[in-house]
Amino acid sequence: MTRILLVETASPLRVRRAAEEILAGRVYPDPQITILAAGDPDSYDLFRKIPGVRVVQAGERGMFATLGDLRAERFDVVRIFWTGERRYRWLKLRAFRLGRRATLIDIGDGAMIRLTLPAVARHLLFRLRHPLPRDHWELAPAWRPAPGRTSAGERILVIQSAEPGVVVRALDKLALAPVFRDARYTVFCRNVPETVSRFRAHASVSEVRVHDRARGALGHLRALRSERFDGVMVFFTGNPSYRKIKCFALFLGARHTLVFNENNDCEFLSWRIWLALLRHRLGEREAASQGLGVAPLLLRLLKLAIVPFRFVWLLFVWAVLRAEAARFSRRSGTSG
Repeated sequence: MTRILLVETASPLRVRRAAEEILAGRVYPDPQITILAAGDPDSYDLFRKIPGVRVVQAGERGMFATLGDLRAERFDVVRIFWTGERRYRWLKLRAFRLGRRATLIDIGDGAMIRLTLPAVARHLLFRLRHPLPRDHWELAPAWRPAPGRTSAGERILVIQSAEPGVVVRALDKLALAPVFRDARYTVFCRNVPETVSRFRAHASVSEVRVHDRARGALGHLRALRSERFDGVMVFFTGNPSYRKIKCFALFLGARHTLVFNENNDCEFLSWRIWLALLRHRLGEREAASQGLGVAPLLLRLLKLAIVPFRFVWLLFVWAVLRAEAARFSRRSGTSG
């Protein structure tokens, strides 16, 4: 007999498929499966329909205590799922309480790794370039409308970090060659009447929100992060008047960030794209500085020296927002 624990840290369909493959296969002799459900009633009902499977939920003492009880049972195999689904990230962290003995990590696409530091480090680097496994949409849960949402399409936030004409041209391109599924675009732009009117008249735009440059930046950041947009569009066209809003876009926490350049080419942001963009911009500055006097060159070098301090400040703001979100989550859990 092989006692196996599956922890629901991925979509219920993925966990159910794993349980059915174990029961039907010959990998483990006489498997007895226990599934730790994350707490969603629909998932719990789905797992209970699998014949011969024991389903466990967090009791009154909470998930952390339940994990401790399961660890005491000393399962032969523990399988957790790291497939890039954010809604399970806290349970993924709590699952470390099960220990690393006989723990396997299912990373999607039929691949698994052991819970060791080198394997986890390699997986995290891989996930930076590939946020979701190829079989994600095959096993993604059926969409259920949240309050205020009437469409199953992806909600995309468009950050005006270039001139309005550049943004409109990008929206026209996406209308002809869609990148997102049935996208609904919300434009976050400067409070200029002509700009706002132009975006509202565009057929692809469902909502326009405005800001007054740097005023209320933290409030806008909290509000936009709380809405959990599926993707963010940002424009890196070399226009220096939009530097702050470009940095702002990188802290919105969306899973996908689509970057447009001045040639209306687009690609999802990754470390490779980020480094290539930096090399391109620095190469332009170096070419532009040829033939200039000493003073302009020193000014450019001074601006480059200040950039790390700006970045540290943005990291500090991000850490403060994460801490506030964690405190809010704890208060909500206590009150509930």
